Amino acid sequence: MSDKSTILNLLNKFSEDHKNITWKLKCVYCDGIGTHINQIKIISHPSNSVIGLFSYRVETGRVLSCMYKKLKKDNSENIIDMLLDMMNYSREETNIL
Repeated sequence: MSDKSTILNLLNKFSEDHKNITWKLKCVYCDGIGTHINQIKIISHPSNSVIGLFSYRVETGRVLSCMYKKLKKDNSENIIDMLLDMMNYSREETNIL
């Protein structure tokens, strides 16, 4: 999957829109023959609490696990779609409050 710049841009946009939110992206698994799994951690400050955790296959973008507040999604979705859903969910949550 060659959508790394899109993923990074979405995460940066999310952090810009929410000044108390940061993110971390890291590779949590590589088998040496072409399978890579990345994890995105969404962190709320100043408490440093993890409010979101997404794992996905780098090659396909398929989400393996999803946790963001009360957002429930199918784990077979694409990571870019998932990040857009997270942004919309957060925007709606902010507008309600």
